[in-house]
Amino acid sequence: MTPDLTTSFLTYYIRSLAERTREEKSGTKYGFDWIIYNVALADDLTPYRLPFIRRGPEEISKTKTEPEFGIDLSFLSPDRRTLTIFALKDEELRNSTWTANDFDADIRRAAVPDLTPPEFREVQEVKVILAYNKDEDQTGIQLFNNLTKGLGSRVGDHASLSFERWNLTTITEKVKTKLLTPSLLPQRFFSLFSYICSQFADFRHGSDEWNNQLIPNWRRFLEDVLKGNADERRIRLLPVALIILREYGRENQSAETGWIDLAEWAMLAVWDVWRCTQKADVKQAVCEIWVSFYLAELERYYSAHAQELAYEDSLETGRSGSWLDAIAASVVAFWHIGRIGILGIGFGEILGGESDEERQRTFLALQAVANWLVGLLNANSAANRPLLDLHHIELFLIWRTLWQIGRYDDIYHWLKGLHQRLLVRRTGSAHLPFIEGYNSLEHVFEFVATGKKPPEYCDQSSLLLLSLIEFSFSLDPKRRDELVELFYSQIVVGQGADGSEITDSGPIDLMGWAPPEDWLDRVLSKSLAAEGESQTLEPFAVEPETEGASIATEIGKFVHQARAAQKFELPDIPASVLVLACLKLRSPLPPEFWRYPIFGAALST
Repeated sequence: MTPDLTTSFLTYYIRSLAERTREEKSGTKYGFDWIIYNVALADDLTPYRLPFIRRGPEEISKTKTEPEFGIDLSFLSPDRRTLTIFALKDEELRNSTWTANDFDADIRRAAVPDLTPPEFREVQEVKVILAYNKDEDQTGIQLFNNLTKGLGSRVGDHASLSFERWNLTTITEKVKTKLLTPSLLPQRFFSLFSYICSQFADFRHGSDEWNNQLIPNWRRFLEDVLKGNADERRIRLLPVALIILREYGRENQSAETGWIDLAEWAMLAVWDVWRCTQKADVKQAVCEIWVSFYLAELERYYSAHAQELAYEDSLETGRSGSWLDAIAASVVAFWHIGRIGILGIGFGEILGGESDEERQRTFLALQAVANWLVGLLNANSAANRPLLDLHHIELFLIWRTLWQIGRYDDIYHWLKGLHQRLLVRRTGSAHLPFIEGYNSLEHVFEFVATGKKPPEYCDQSSLLLLSLIEFSFSLDPKRRDELVELFYSQIVVGQGADGSEITDSGPIDLMGWAPPEDWLDRVLSKSLAAEGESQTLEPFAVEPETEGASIATEIGKFVHQARAAQKFELPDIPASVLVLACLKLRSPLPPEFWRYPIFGAALST
């Protein structure tokens, strides 16, 4: 993550906070008093007066009555010779707020502390710091300067008096240098988040510990942060948590991809809030985090690593050369396909413009992402080795990334290459089994390890094959007919070019999928793989003289009937977000995501 991006999201978060953390009827209101308190502790200062009663890590500190107006927090230096007093404001420093929001009055009160308590008998210096987490203007700064000059330079006879002004920029910089730790977050999250930080530092991305311990803890943390009527402060907190996690993962070799994994769970959580809220500031914050945080980090990651992924067999990490290693390489390859594809769709949604120059910049950005993807596909056979029916999502992302910039030749050659590889597996000539319809990677590993098909293994129906055939409809009729004939006759039916059977396992059922009616309400938070409605395309006769065109006609009829049977309109949430949800939660992707751009709007029967 770039320093500028870190600064931006820390600034967004700190600016969103109230002056004080306190419980209200609407929920907990988080303040930047907790941040100032922890920055002071990082400077080895000892608290003397706080606006809250400190409690255990599981509780919100209780606000206490203000005994000295103007003094929000005060600290003694280790030698007890310096008393530092903070006056906090969550208002802008302007002429209009100077008296209306008690800037003037509170600074005056803070400048005359009572130094008679025995704790202060060694105090020789009093520093008053006005800390505010909002903007300022030149008039406000001048008012501060005029007042502090007029208040003199001494408190009583034995202590000097000085003033400082910590604006939003100053507070942010101090947080960056002193407080990128769990202490930056509100107190109630400290315990669980500290544990998550230690796990992130130790666990390898994708390991059993990662999946069974860290991910459940992280999702529980997200739920806790966003539960109830989540406001902008809670949304802004999540990028800060991820920034802190990045600090803890510096020694973890899998931290980069692992961090993206955790960021994606956070993105789904905030978009689920976006879907339910009417708050404009919350919606804006979610969109900013998606574009400027998540998509920006994907772009940074693949700008740095795309060349490595384009090296020949760069993902074949196993040294034994076994087919188990080949499966592992495919899992990694499809992970990267998914993220590059999300970036491609995301760029297509956010970039654009009316001028020729803006449109050219958009095209070049989309072209760069497509080149990263093609480089990965061309260099790694693992990227052309779908294992599960759910891999239709990654295949859709390949198609969509190429389709949206008109790279039809690439689509054609990619689909034809997939057909050739799948044909070898369909005939049983390879050690890899055909696509597993129940989406169990464990079944695939067992099949390869033992050489025997597990009883639960399903390779007799496929949504993935139907999606590949439908992708062919985005090409010109000649290429479309060629591909649908190859896929249908040889892969689906299992016949060779001469009409002979090339497999003894029989035809594969082509399966469509209609999502449940409440798909949008749940797709961001749970898997819907076991829900929805299957739509089966029964085997059909083909005209011998026009096989490709005849098959295309039947497929087209099925698509029309399936769309008419259940209308599904793409929602206003970005498609890239919804595709990410299906990837993360292992839900099928509704076919309308590719049918609409290929076949146009669904028509009533």
